[in-house]
Amino acid sequence: MADYTENSELNEISDQQLVDEFCNGDTSAFDAIFTKHRRRLRGVARRYAGNDHDVDDIVQDAMFKASTKLNTYRAESALTTWLHRLVMNAGYDHLNHKHRRETPTIDAEVVPHDRNPALAYDPAGSVDAQIYLQEALEQLSPEHREALTLTDIAGYSIFEVAKIQNVAPGTVKSRRWRARQAVRDAVEKSQTG
Repeated sequence: MADYTENSELNEISDQQLVDEFCNGDTSAFDAIFTKHRRRLRGVARRYAGNDHDVDDIVQDAMFKASTKLNTYRAESALTTWLHRLVMNAGYDHLNHKHRRETPTIDAEVVPHDRNPALAYDPAGSVDAQIYLQEALEQLSPEHREALTLTDIAGYSIFEVAKIQNVAPGTVKSRRWRARQAVRDAVEKSQTG
C-alpha cells in the first residue's frame, strides 16, 4: 500500500493511477482521491445545502457511491467530472428529501434537537432575497441552471463545464448569460411587484 500523506506528492499521482490502486485493493488510494478533490466537491455540494452539515452529508453520500462504483469509472471523462456528477446527484436527492420532510411548527410538542434556533444559521436578513433567488433558479431549464451554478457558484471554468455538459464552450457562455439574465429579471420583478 502506498503512502499518500503529503499533498505535494499527491498532486503528482494521476487520478487514473489512484483509481487503479483502489480497484486493486489499496483503500488508502480512495482516501487520496477524496483528499485531492475534496475542496471542489464541497463547493459543488454547497449549491444544494443549507449549512456545512448538509454539505458534509451530500459529499459523504457521493463518496460512498463513488467507493462502491469506482470500478465502473471508464476514464472517458476526468475523474473530477465523474465525482462532480455524483455530488450533483446526491445534492438533488438531498433537496428532494429536504422538501419531503415535515418541519415542526411552534406549537409542536417535540422539536428535534437539531432544530435549536440558537445553534442554527439565521438567514433572517436575507430571507426574501433567498426565496426570490431560489424561485428564479427553479424556473430555469436544467441546462441553464447547471451552467450558472457550476460556473458562478462551484467555480468551474467555462471549459470544464463544457466537458461536463458535453457542449461547446460558447454554448456554456450563452446558457450562463441567459440564466443570469432570467434570474436578474425574476428577482427584480418579484421585488417590484
